[in-house]
Amino acid sequence: MSAPSNPDFEQYRRRLLHRKRYYPIYGLLLLITGGLGLLGLISSFLDNPGSLQPTQSTGLLHDALLLTFLALTIAGIVLIIRAYKAPDNTEIQRYRRRERQRLFLQANGRSLPWWSHLIIRVLIVLVGLVFFSGAILVFFNFGPGAWDGWIYLLVSIFLISLVSYFIPRELRKLPTMSAEALARNLIAGEATGDEDI
Repeated sequence: MSAPSNPDFEQYRRRLLHRKRYYPIYGLLLLITGGLGLLGLISSFLDNPGSLQPTQSTGLLHDALLLTFLALTIAGIVLIIRAYKAPDNTEIQRYRRRERQRLFLQANGRSLPWWSHLIIRVLIVLVGLVFFSGAILVFFNFGPGAWDGWIYLLVSIFLISLVSYFIPRELRKLPTMSAEALARNLIAGEATGDEDI
């Protein structure tokens, strides 16, 4: 398959390759996080085989953490596999079209990134509350000297601060940043054809 005649095709191919360059790192982080969480839950299950049953006081929390860590492990494996797949011409053109349309809509205030939608914010807060309740349970069972309780507490504070401070701050800057990126693309001589936007 020959490369398209768009002069900016190589630029978007490089951008896509640059994005994919970080996939193995993200994948390994997810895989390690999920794997360590699963090992911790397995060790707690081996200590107390009934701890994963929903009738126990911490059974539902353990079940939710088990599903979360399993999802993190699977997502890490998928990212690592996707990292080593070279993008073809149709994927690059699709990325180019999507990227330009996204910037245009964000600059006009008609589109928001996926991480700013209400359902994502609610899920982040719920995960933060799960970590907060895990920290409270650890402190209740083992006292304030338990390090994993402090780690759960810090993770919950970070997740809740994402929703309450960092996401709204980025949303205020988004239209200006998108308009500047669109202008840079046009100044750089990006080709515009009928198939775009």
